[in-house]
Amino acid sequence: MSELVKQTINLDNLGKELNEAVYNQFANQVRSALLTLWSMGVPVPFNLSGTQPQIDSFMKALNSEKKYMDSYMKNGLNNPKTMSSKYTLTKAVERFETETGLRWPFKN
Repeated sequence: MSELVKQTINLDNLGKELNEAVYNQFANQVRSALLTLWSMGVPVPFNLSGTQPQIDSFMKALNSEKKYMDSYMKNGLNNPKTMSSKYTLTKAVERFETETGLRWPFKN
């Protein structure tokens, strides 16, 4: 297996320099981390910087996204467990967006 390259995401400065290219890079980093976490179960391949509430809200949203994906794959979309994990994800995403001023990349 190839070695994972750690990237750095600075949640505190991202909003200050946000443009389409920066947001696309952020979205791709989060997508890569989520796929790595979901498919391989290894630690998230990046370093986070920012305030502690920003980092906490990011990790909560990322983990909630993974749990929702797991529940969807295991139980299907209309299962109460999946709906509960979707609610938890929605709340985690709202907190992330409030803390960082960024839009969560996978928000529908």
